Amino acid sequence: MIVTRRPLFYGVCLLLGALLFGVAGLFHPLLSGDGAAQLATIARTGGWRLIHWALLFGLAFMYAGVIGVALRHNDTPGATPGRAAVRMGAFAFSVWSLNILFMVGAGWQLAHAYTTSDTGLTGTHAVFIYDMLHPVGLAAERLATFMLGLVAYMFGWAIRNGGVWPKWLAWMAWGAAVVNGAVAVVFSEFSPIMYYGQALFVIWLAATAVVMLAERRQP
Repeated sequence: MIVTRRPLFYGVCLLLGALLFGVAGLFHPLLSGDGAAQLATIARTGGWRLIHWALLFGLAFMYAGVIGVALRHNDTPGATPGRAAVRMGAFAFSVWSLNILFMVGAGWQLAHAYTTSDTGLTGTHAVFIYDMLHPVGLAAERLATFMLGLVAYMFGWAIRNGGVWPKWLAWMAWGAAVVNGAVAVVFSEFSPIMYYGQALFVIWLAATAVVMLAERRQP
């Protein structure tokens, strides 16, 4: 019997990404009110850029871990849905990052311009640009939430058919898929409920990372 130690890289990336994204999400303030109120909230949040860079690097680590989930199911009956999931995931994670990129760059700069200017033309322009561009980012978040549901659904089948990990992980993936799909279809992109669906997906990724890290040896 040959015992091989599975690499820790993918599991560590997945867990680190889920933790980065989850902690940053907890520290993210709730944006409410009109554009001016939201820009004021952004400007008052001292760690705004740090929060959003943590979200972005969390996405990068999580996707690296997702690749590992697909690779783990190569040469198993779950290989085909695993490959489909990681391909869909590339698009989903890219769209997911759009609003975060806007907020870490243009959102922060507009908030800075709004709060450091007087109540004249510069502040008015900052609010106008924010009001025009931010809905695009929120629409991307809504589309990404729906696609994350598809990714979770495919990975659920990969885990179920592959038979190398516990089946409760597949059921958890399908639960996240149903919630994300329903949230994206039923609720507006302006509703914070969308982020709760994303949080459930991240929780599933964290559980998957624990399973990956626990599986250190296989005959």
